[in-house]
This record gives sequence, structure tokens and C-alpha cells, in this order.
Amino acid sequence: MKSHLRTALAVLALAAAVSAAGCGDSHGAGSPDASDSGIRGRTMVDGGCPVIREHSPCPDRPLRARLTITRGDPARTIAEATSDAEGHFRISLPPGTYTVRPANLTGAVAPIAPPASVTVTGGRFTTIVVSFDSGIR
Repeated sequence: MKSHLRTALAVLALAAAVSAAGCGDSHGAGSPDASDSGIRGRTMVDGGCPVIREHSPCPDRPLRARLTITRGDPARTIAEATSDAEGHFRISLPPGTYTVRPANLTGAVAPIAPPASVTVTGGRFTTIVVSFDSGIR
């Protein structure tokens, strides 16, 4: 009896380890079709310079942000991810059309970015740039 219990616990532990190893910076989706397709890209915020001059550019900069992926019903989350310090993210999703709902991590009104519709095709990752507006003019 103890042997069967140990075997069952070992199988559960192995399943949990394999499941955790498959997690990256996103969760959700999880279907076999999603492993080779999805969305990747960067979250960026404008430089926030009140006046941009030719000799003194004000480039966009990376922004850590939360990305919530929905499909159809905006209240039903399909996947979520947080971009890294350089703004990079990768979310595995099966083919289809999704809405990316970006949010800054501070909870403040700005920076802000509008939702974006993205179509994922099989066998590839669609690359997007999520542009946040700093609100500074």
C-alpha cells in the first residue's frame, strides 16, 4: 500500500514539475497548438519630452507592463503576461484573433495604451509593439 502511495505522489510531483517548467512569462492558452504560435514584442513608452528638437531627440523607452489577452468577451481572460525590464514579452496562443489589453504596473492613469487587435497564424509568432503614451506634452 505504501508503495502505491509513493508512486502516486511521485507521479503528481513529476506532473507539477513538468507543468511548471512549461511556464514562462505568460500563462493561459496551454493548448498543444499554442506552443509554436502566439504574440511577441515590446512595450514602449514615449520619451515624455515636452518639446522634441531635431538635435535633441526624445526616443521611446522600454516599459514593464501587464498584458491581458482576451478573445470575444473582454471580461474573459485567455492569457496574461508581464513584459520584462526591456519591454520584451512572448505569449503562446493558438491561431485566432485576440485583443491585447495593456496596463502599466503602477496603477496610475498614465502611461496608457489602447487595446489592440492581433491575429495569430499557425506556426509563427506575430510581432507587435505596444506604445504607451506618457501624457507629457
